Amino acid sequence: MKKQMIVLLAACAALLAACAGLAASDLAPETEAQAAVKYEEPVYQFEQTAAQEEYPDGDGSVAARYSCRLFMLSVSNLDAISPEDVEAAQQNVENFNSKMHHLMVNAVGAGQTMDELSEGVDSAAETYYDETEAGCFLTGQVVNVRLDNTSYTGGAHPNRYVVSYLFDLEAGQFIDPLQVADDPESFLAGAAALLLEKAEKHPMFESFWQDYGDLIARWNTGTVLFDGEGMRAIYSPYVIAPYAVGDVELLLTWEELAPLIGEGGMARLGRDAAS
Repeated sequence: MKKQMIVLLAACAALLAACAGLAASDLAPETEAQAAVKYEEPVYQFEQTAAQEEYPDGDGSVAARYSCRLFMLSVSNLDAISPEDVEAAQQNVENFNSKMHHLMVNAVGAGQTMDELSEGVDSAAETYYDETEAGCFLTGQVVNVRLDNTSYTGGAHPNRYVVSYLFDLEAGQFIDPLQVADDPESFLAGAAALLLEKAEKHPMFESFWQDYGDLIARWNTGTVLFDGEGMRAIYSPYVIAPYAVGDVELLLTWEELAPLIGEGGMARLGRDAAS
């Protein structure tokens, strides 16, 4: 009996070993297949959305009009990215487009007031209008949105301004320009010093307001874009100088930015630290 029990235990052990080997063999192809899956990186794209309307006067000519052209964010390869990236990408799209929708609502609201303001204006040459035009481009992981607005409600000339919005695809939110840098405080001070030097070399510097230095010290709260040349600080008419001066653009090149934002900052903006 004892000998039979030993033989039975040995047989059971062999059977368990065989089953374990079979299970491992069965799972191997699935594990290899899973390892072979190559997910793509999210591919973001921008799709234009627009709203416009014209308001005729009594004789059928256009008394007032408005138009607004913005961009919405989407992902072209959602089915080819990892489940984790899908969730992050969808959140990016939702957060970005929510802001663009808000801007569109505001632009349409401002445009619709043109009809009321133009009442009593007879000349077609005095058509009142409000136009908003957006540009959208990607610099590294940062989406740059430039919004140009021009409006005319009577007077000697139209009014215009430019604003910017920066959206970080890694953070999933709109950011202050300082947030691209490894050391935001050093970036704030260092960029302000360089921008001040650029301002004082501007051909229309003598026309700048007396508080131009204070305005430049707070450069990050204004219109800032990162493009192919570097960082561009843009001051609309009346912000830093009279209307006749036009937009004042101050550029910091990538070479000038590199020591201010650090290696991590350059990487966030899709640049090599040595470039």
